[in-house]
This record gives sequence, structure tokens and C-alpha cells, in this order.
Amino acid sequence: MTAGYVGEQAASDGLTGYDSERRGRLGDRIVSQLHGKYYESARRGRMYYGSTVATGIALIVPATTGNHPTLWNPASSGVDVSIVRVELGYISGANAPGPIEWALTTNAGDTVGTGLAIVTFTQVASLPCRIGGDSNAKAKWAPAVNTYTAAPVFTRTASLNLFTGAAATAVAPFNFMREYDGDLVMAPGNALSLCTQTATTTALFQVTVVWEEIPVD
Repeated sequence: MTAGYVGEQAASDGLTGYDSERRGRLGDRIVSQLHGKYYESARRGRMYYGSTVATGIALIVPATTGNHPTLWNPASSGVDVSIVRVELGYISGANAPGPIEWALTTNAGDTVGTGLAIVTFTQVASLPCRIGGDSNAKAKWAPAVNTYTAAPVFTRTASLNLFTGAAATAVAPFNFMREYDGDLVMAPGNALSLCTQTATTTALFQVTVVWEEIPVD
């Protein structure tokens, strides 16, 4: 059997004479993804998700009064937060057409308080994607209650769009999900809020955000 190394590796660029293959704990040779795409990260306790209450929340435009589903990577976390997926489930009510977007709060620090970037932040515990596994999430999740000194600023579309509709309108079932592939990453000291560009009137949605925490060092 070729020499192997179990676990993560951090070889330097340009390293020569390196013949130890990456292997899993079962002796498997890792060439590309193994098991599910995110299984190893989940198994190593780096994948988490946060959800709103089952009855849903209204998605609203960025504002200092907040109340946006928000993921906060504190300045001292020591990790990059890579958002993997955002999922929405329609509950009830009428909505107006318009995009769902990510709004950014920079210089978010570690604490909340008057005059700070994040004034209040009602944190709700996230869950590990390996359900029943250890939970040591560094990122903070506030699905509904948060306020800001300055309103979060639009940074990119979520590539999800609301349509004109009401609960009484018959529509075909539809998926409402956006997946990322390492292209939406928060360094420590930032927060991302899920908002809309236009008011959604009375529409309520379940929201789940899935993320991976990757050590900076």
C-alpha cells in the first residue's frame, strides 16, 4: 500500500519529495469528494445550520431596526465562515415581486452595544450538521431579533426572487434554495443578513442558513 496520511494536510506550495497520499480514517484514498460532498466537514464538527421558528418570519428591507435572519462571524472567532446554502420555505401570506439579497455589516467586532455596529443581537443556538454531534460553533445566529447603528448594506443578490402571490393563489410547487461553492465567505468581524429589496407585505418564510467554519490559520 502506498504511504498515506490520515487527516487534513497543509503542505506548502512547491514542496518536493512528498509522497504521502491523503487517506480517510477507514484507510480510503481520498481523490475527490468522499461520501456526501460535505460529510468530512460535518464529521469534523465544522458544519452548522441555523433556522428561524417553524412558523416563519417576514423578510424585510435592510434597516437599523433589523429583524433580519443574520449570521455574525465575531472578530475573535479564528475562523472563516463559508456559507454553503440558504433555504426558504413559504408559510403563508402575500408577497410582492423583488429580489432576496445579502446585506453586509462590516467592522462588526465581538460585542453588541450602543454605538457599536451591532446594537442588539438575540442569539439562537445553531445546530451541527452532524446532528447529535458536538456543537462548538464560532459564528452567531440571530434569526429574528437584531438592531444596528447603520443599516446593513446590500452586497450581493441571493439569486432568489419573490413573485406576486397570495396564499389563496394556486401555484405549482417550487424549490427556494441557493447553494454556494466557496464563493460566499465571511472573514472574522463581519455579519450577513438575509433581506429583500422590496417589502414582502405579509409573507412568512421558514429560513435555514447552512455554513462551514474553516480555521484561518
